[in-house]
Order: sequence, then C-alpha cells, then structure tokens
Amino acid sequence: MTKGIHKITALSLLVAAGILMQIVESFFPIVMVIPGYKIGLANIAGLYALYAWGPKEMTVVTGLRVFIAALATGTLFSVSFILSLTGCTLSIITMTLAKRCGWFSIYGVSTAGAASHTLGQIIAICFIYQQFFMGLFLPALTALSVVSGLCIAWLTAKLLRRLSPKTKLA
Repeated sequence: MTKGIHKITALSLLVAAGILMQIVESFFPIVMVIPGYKIGLANIAGLYALYAWGPKEMTVVTGLRVFIAALATGTLFSVSFILSLTGCTLSIITMTLAKRCGWFSIYGVSTAGAASHTLGQIIAICFIYQQFFMGLFLPALTALSVVSGLCIAWLTAKLLRRLSPKTKLA
C-alpha cells in the first residue's frame, strides 16, 4: 500500500513539475528563424517516468501534463494544444519502442522522442492548415530537436542518478 501511494505521489509531482516547466518555458520564447522551436524542458518529467517506472507511467505523466497545462493556460483544444498532443503521442510511441528494443541509451531514446515529436507537429500543422511548405522546416527543426533531445537526456540522467540510483540508463 505504501509503495502505491509513494508511486502516485511521485508521478503527481512529475506532472506538476512538467506543467511548471512547460508554462515557464512558454514565457521565454527562443527567437530564431525557425518558428515554433522550444527546448522542451517539460519532457524531462516524461523521460524520468519512462526510466523510473515504464511506458504506462510516462504516458500518464505526459498526457496529464499536456492536458492540464493547456487547461491552465486557456489553450485547451486550440491549435497549439493539438500540436502538442500530436507531438507527444508520436513521441511516447517512439520512445517506448526505442527503449523496449534495447538498442538505445537514454540519449538515443530521448533524441528519437524529440525528433518524432517534431515530425508529429509538422504533420499536424500541414494537416490543419493545408500548408505543406511547413515541411520545409522539418530538417532544421529535426536538427534542433536532436540537440534538445540530448540536453533533456543529460538532465534526466543526472536526476535519475540522484533520485533513482538503481535505474538502468543504457
């Protein structure tokens, strides 16, 4: 019983931390030539859940984070919410498969998740607006997402070593 309560509490804290990071990051847009790029610090919460517990918990943490953050910022069911939801769904699937196959470390899993998140958002934006030229941004956004994925993996690995030292990161 205590172990279940501990897990629910920890997952709730991850959701809250993810929401906070997502909202704070939205206040500091990175001004670049490429529209829509963000580092994605909130993804630390989902990646942490994946390595500390598993894919189900990552799905819960990431899904609740996206939904509650959109609710808190008044963007629920807006285009930005749909883009976030599409990206995180594809990212969850990709990271689960990448971790499950055993070929990738936390760095590969995170990078694959970041790149698939970008791909999901580009697909969604092309579908919503019927503006297929947005696909031209895919190479640049994918390159940036690789950098973001590596940074998120590094930060998450540091947290896992401190908070869950028995977690296997390879």
